[in-house]
Amino acid sequence: MIHLYTDQYRDEIERVLSNIEGLSEAVIIKPMIDLDAESNHVLVTDQIIVPIPWNSTEPPILFEPIPFQVNDLIAILLTKLMYEQEALNFCDNEVLRTTIKCRLQLRDMEHKIGDLQFDENSAVAIHNHAVLAQYARHFYNNSSTENLYENAIKRASSEVFAAFTAKHYATFLMDSGSYSEAESLLRKYQGMAQIESANFYLQLDLINVLMASRLLPYQKHYAEEIKQLIWEAVTYFEQEVVHWAIASLYMNASEIANYEKSYSESLGYINKVISIYETHHFPEFLASAFIRKGTLLYTWAQDDNPQFFQAAIDTYQKGLQTFTREDFPDVHAEIHHHLAVIYAEMPVDEKKKAMWSAFSATSFKESLAFYQKANYPFEYSIVANNYANALLKYPPAKTGDNAEKAIFYYLEALEVRDAYQFPLERAHTILNYLEACWRVQNVNKSMERARYKDMLAKAKEVKLLTDNQELIDEAQSHLDQISALGLAIMTD
Repeated sequence: MIHLYTDQYRDEIERVLSNIEGLSEAVIIKPMIDLDAESNHVLVTDQIIVPIPWNSTEPPILFEPIPFQVNDLIAILLTKLMYEQEALNFCDNEVLRTTIKCRLQLRDMEHKIGDLQFDENSAVAIHNHAVLAQYARHFYNNSSTENLYENAIKRASSEVFAAFTAKHYATFLMDSGSYSEAESLLRKYQGMAQIESANFYLQLDLINVLMASRLLPYQKHYAEEIKQLIWEAVTYFEQEVVHWAIASLYMNASEIANYEKSYSESLGYINKVISIYETHHFPEFLASAFIRKGTLLYTWAQDDNPQFFQAAIDTYQKGLQTFTREDFPDVHAEIHHHLAVIYAEMPVDEKKKAMWSAFSATSFKESLAFYQKANYPFEYSIVANNYANALLKYPPAKTGDNAEKAIFYYLEALEVRDAYQFPLERAHTILNYLEACWRVQNVNKSMERARYKDMLAKAKEVKLLTDNQELIDEAQSHLDQISALGLAIMTD
């Protein structure tokens, strides 16, 4: 529902809206004295003013104030109702037309709008260009996303507008891995926005930046600051009844409690998140909540509480009922990956190990069917590495050699985990690969010599990939064993 505030044009607007099917039911017209700055609203004086969309329920595109014209007002109302294409049929103002096309571009990024032109002297236009550059890779005059955001902030007509642009620039910086720059930007503008809602939406982003940058490895003094920020924000968003923000905050609270091994507290928070997402129909976020709950229960089980292995499995399987292969193939694959790992580690008696290993292998294959190396190399490397780890835990296969299969998947993972981009991951995978090599049965002397040379080279490589002394010592242990075996192999 859109709240339209006006004093001088009420009768004219009511008459026009009544002639457009469905529009009068979607718009409530109120006098200016009743203005509620927190609502989804439009102001109509001699100008049409669309406030900044701080609540993230609309695309982060800004509107320039424009002179009041009935057709342009209709275009704005249709745009806010997500009917951008229909809105263009009413639009007379060219600045507004460009703004609507920006919204349309964000809603349909598969089809690039090619006739967009941006006023290089307008902070609003530059902001909108920056947003399109970030999300739709839409560049005009070859400006970089960074320069566009910085220019929009510099030219902003008020600190509130600058803060809104800074919020989205910080998201870009965080997505680029520039956490400290994002944190500095959010802290600077949170104190300058001068509007309570703006400050708390900036605080919400600050919490996400701090969660991503400061809690791995877990550090208590950072956690205490983040928890304080979370509870301040929870108080505000519960008062304003912003369900998605409340859920996001409880998700972060659950993660911190998990780091602190306060598992029951963490479970309470994540159950609140799931309840919010189920009640208010946020299926795209519900997936991450199920996965987080399953991960929590799995972590709890690993910490000497094996009774929670089955609870973790039940959670993931419930997720599969919603996130099917047909409708949500990416989430379906991720859940199967988690299940595959748990099935491999499930503490069961020897008679049931073969059955659980079969479950594990089936889920790994289901996950790999989606995360193919050509399309998802990073995810493929993770699943392939974990499948190899699991193969070494399975009971001996009736046909084939689990260690040989593990070597294949470790080598697949190493093709992606190169020394330049993933040195630590590569070091861990190489050490796992070496363990598998000791367990494999070489079919002839030629293969044995080739594998010896490969093991020797990879063990030496680990010492060049990391300064982690534990990993270096493990690599040296392999080198000592390889050296002791080498003379016999090469002279045989």
